[in-house]
Amino acid sequence: MKNNIEIITTGDEILSGITQDTNFSWLSNLIFETGSKVRYKQCIGDNLEDILKALNVASLRSNIVIFTGGLGPTDDDLTRLAASKFFDKKLKLNKKSEQKIKKIFFNRKRKYSFTNKKQAMFPNESKIIVNPFGTADGFMMTKESSKFYFLPGVPKELKAMISKYVLKDIKKSIRDSKKFMSYKMIKVYGLPESEVAEKLIGINKKNTDIGYRPSNFEIHLRVLANGTSKKESDKKLNIVCDKIKKRLNEYIFSYDQEETLFQVVFDILLKKRMKISFAESCTGGMISNELTNISGSSKVYGFGLNTYSNSAKTKILNVSDSLLKKYGAVSREVVRVMVKNLIKLSKSDIGIAVSGIAGPSGGSKNKPVGTVFVAYYLNNKIITRKYFFTGTRKSIKLRTTLEVYDFIRKNLL
Repeated sequence: MKNNIEIITTGDEILSGITQDTNFSWLSNLIFETGSKVRYKQCIGDNLEDILKALNVASLRSNIVIFTGGLGPTDDDLTRLAASKFFDKKLKLNKKSEQKIKKIFFNRKRKYSFTNKKQAMFPNESKIIVNPFGTADGFMMTKESSKFYFLPGVPKELKAMISKYVLKDIKKSIRDSKKFMSYKMIKVYGLPESEVAEKLIGINKKNTDIGYRPSNFEIHLRVLANGTSKKESDKKLNIVCDKIKKRLNEYIFSYDQEETLFQVVFDILLKKRMKISFAESCTGGMISNELTNISGSSKVYGFGLNTYSNSAKTKILNVSDSLLKKYGAVSREVVRVMVKNLIKLSKSDIGIAVSGIAGPSGGSKNKPVGTVFVAYYLNNKIITRKYFFTGTRKSIKLRTTLEVYDFIRKNLL
């Protein structure tokens, strides 16, 4: 018996790259969180023959098929016609749906026309799925053991209709199949993907799986476990996650899919009732920005100084001209003075001073592009670190920002 979920999206605008298919990302993630996953995806243009072929392929391999797009009133909206031909059911006017459309047009002070009547036509014997926000109601039809859901492509409308009508059928399908899935996201920073994979060799067992996804210098692990009951899949998941925790230990910063490294540091600072201040040069305010993006950051954020130029370092942080001339702005000596005077100004518990060469110009043989010095004031002492990053100007700034937050996280745990 087939037990697969398939998504079909239609629209020339998607295939041409004009419109990004955000519906698929949202829907596949929602299904995953429900305890299942999408097995197949098709993306097709506004062509009747192609739509019919896609429906036929899906009917042979999937028991739940979600079709999005093509329910509008124009000539290139072919979904209802394709469904009519595929299921061999004539299109029939649904008067209740038409009355709803007329009411919407009346409220919007727009004229209802014969073109709009198309959106009230549905294949005979189909079940109407009400659209709470727009004129394009969806519909559901069955063919042998497969259920087909035809829904509009407008994200707001699709999300509401999926959540209210389709999700319960997906959950029922999971229960009936007795194939339950549990998952957890584990976020890692400080190791390349290959090294993470090497550390986790031998952990995967039958009915478990670890997926790796690099994301802006982080590694996100999606850990899956399958069982004949939710209790069994949860138990298997916890066993695998405990093993991962032992092997990766300090490199794990979160088990929450939505939580960022910056949020983790904010929560630690808030819990410890500590204030933090930054004096930034090469990062140009990025480090401060990531913290102030978080609601409530004023409770932990002290000063944010953008001392990019040498004159700013001198006038604001009292870095002497002689020190700058002797060692250069990108040096251990300069960032130590920067953070020392930052603490004097801000009276914060923690201070960070950063100076580096983000490129693509400005490097030298002794200090190539990607050289970054950071001074940390933590626990009443100054610690300096020298880093070397490769990549674009933007990536060097981001990598510096992440390193700073990860250093704070590790030293405050």
